[in-house]
Amino acid sequence: MKDDKMKILCKWCNVPTHCHIVSEEIAEHQGAYGIDDVKMAKIKIHRHFKGGNYCKGTDRIITVPKNKISEDKIYYH
Repeated sequence: MKDDKMKILCKWCNVPTHCHIVSEEIAEHQGAYGIDDVKMAKIKIHRHFKGGNYCKGTDRIITVPKNKISEDKIYYH
């Protein structure tokens, strides 16, 4: 697993900020043809500011589907 830094659009302040993949896991999801396995990535949002204070999204870990992370390393959450 690579520890590449990428940017994500923080859903708390709508500002692109740095993040990185902490871990990956496989989750089950109800698909059209039954239960599918979906590869999920846990992403840690790095510390950033919103105005004069830290944003609520600072140092949070969110879980997103791995296929939602684009090739150019930018994911809009």
